[in-house]
Parts: sequence; C-alpha cells; structure tokens
Amino acid sequence: MQYNYFPGRLRVRDSVFRVEEIRAAAIHAVRMLADDVEISYNEKTASILALYDASKVNVGTLKPLIPYLLKIEPKVRFYTPAKKQDILDGIRQIEERIAQGLAE
Repeated sequence: MQYNYFPGRLRVRDSVFRVEEIRAAAIHAVRMLADDVEISYNEKTASILALYDASKVNVGTLKPLIPYLLKIEPKVRFYTPAKKQDILDGIRQIEERIAQGLAE
C-alpha cells in the first residue's frame, strides 16, 4: 500500500481498493475523521484521495489507529479474496476506535 500525505491531503493507493466492499469501508472510515472531508476514487490507479481542512484534524491524535492499520496491512499487501473478511473486520475495528474517540 502506498501512502502520500501532507496536511490537508491524503492519498492511499492499492489494488485492494478495486474490491468495492473494501473501498466503501475504507472511505467510510476516512469520512469519520472529518466532517467536511472530500473523497474521490480513481479506478485507473486504485487510489483514494481525501482532501480536508488541515486545521480541523490533528494528525497526532490519529496515532492510536496505527496498531489497527499494522494488523491489516499484511493482509492488504498479499490480498486474496479469502482475506477480504479479515480486512473488512480490521476496518470495522478502526471505525469503532474512531467512534470511541482518538485522544487518550
């Protein structure tokens, strides 16, 4: 998975996003982080682009999500359809963590 980030802009690329359920779940999780986030998907590059107001998202508060991302990253990197549910479950855990609040 390839990540490109700078304040106000995050792009994530991976062929796993061509799987509609995984793409939809990932987009839903990102939307939970900011009220006014604009998200687009590029089928050709299998990338999700999120544009948001950088003053409204403190990147430091996202640190609690790292263990969840690291847990699903190997499944994404070596994706097979058999891993789809594990990835969706991992994204669901990320959503639950976001819903609980990120600051600790």
